[in-house]
Amino acid sequence: MTPGRRIFATLPVAATGQVPIRKSRRRSEPSDAPRGWSRWLGEPRNTVFLVLASALLLGGGRKLLQWWRARAIVARLGEPDLTVEAIEAASSHGRAPLMDLFRILTTAESEPLRWAAGRTLAVLWAQDNLIVEEEKALLLRGFATTWRARRRYPRQTHASIPIAVAYGIPFLIEGGKGVGPENLEWSHRIMGTRRAAHESFTPWKAGPGLAKFDLIPGDFDTNGPHRLVLQARVRTYGLTDAWELDLPQIPFHIEFDSVLTPDALFSLADASRGEAFARAIQLESIETNESDGVEYLPLNDEFAFRAAPRLRVMTPLPCDLAHTLEIEIEGIPGRFAAGAVIISGQGSTPEPRADVRRFPMGPIEAVPQAAIDRPGTRRVRAILTADPDRGWGDPDIRSIWPGTLETDWVNVEVARR
Repeated sequence: MTPGRRIFATLPVAATGQVPIRKSRRRSEPSDAPRGWSRWLGEPRNTVFLVLASALLLGGGRKLLQWWRARAIVARLGEPDLTVEAIEAASSHGRAPLMDLFRILTTAESEPLRWAAGRTLAVLWAQDNLIVEEEKALLLRGFATTWRARRRYPRQTHASIPIAVAYGIPFLIEGGKGVGPENLEWSHRIMGTRRAAHESFTPWKAGPGLAKFDLIPGDFDTNGPHRLVLQARVRTYGLTDAWELDLPQIPFHIEFDSVLTPDALFSLADASRGEAFARAIQLESIETNESDGVEYLPLNDEFAFRAAPRLRVMTPLPCDLAHTLEIEIEGIPGRFAAGAVIISGQGSTPEPRADVRRFPMGPIEAVPQAAIDRPGTRRVRAILTADPDRGWGDPDIRSIWPGTLETDWVNVEVARR
């Protein structure tokens, strides 16, 4: 529109005294609609974004805190003043302390620290934080054996020599938080005994392993040394991964000495120590309770002792006992075998603790049928005779009392079977 025409158009309005209203370019006055964060949160997509961002920040912070705590535990495992409690606390941090736990299990000088590391690894195993190779490594590093045998025996020994081997993972706890002995099954065989029955693997059995066998000295034509070998294997039971593992072969060497005699274990006999043995060893009667039942010890096919007496030994003793036990029955000639008594570790402890040990009699060698004709009360006593072969069969025996020990007479009831 030209300027002339614009002036002409406004003349009627001016004549009436009205002023034309021009549209303002300024922003309108605030309305009732929400502003700021409230208005921003009012948008659905903004709310979703805020929720996702919060979850990300909180989750990341929690993971960062867990990582920080795990690093603190790992650093603690490398300190010189490490404690069992600090090692066991690492079980709640997953795989982070894994390598340090294996290091402690292998290189720590303190047995409690090594065992604590093993238990912690067993807990991680139960939590499925270990792979199969790490599970096997735990058993290989924790496998331990204890041979219960002597290194040297007299060549003149003719009785069989009992030997026992305890093996397993000593730090595993039954019923604990981690994998326990009940989750492992064992099988073993013994090589070098020159007996075919020992060279076949035993059936699988859960719990700590134990191998018991006898050596016959006559089976070895030379003095040796002779090499005995324990071959054990283990498999998992009731765990996520099922596998089987052959464990390291553990050798043990024995030899026979032609100069060593069986009675080398005998100590020197003297009157004072003999009196001490006489006071310490007694045959005691058993008080019976009819409501609890009564035990009978057979004498032969027809008669038996009712509530047979027991041998009571008060320790400490001047020396060890490795004696056969026999009984004498008043009015019946001869002695009858009734078991054995073995007590080791006597006379070597500086401050021994007083204790009472009780040994039941039996089984009793059959008494002749004609020796007892009717039930009734009889008097009996026990005779202990030194047995060096039994002493050599127990590696804890160091010295044996060489004399014969006799107890006082006690009454015992003979009943018909």
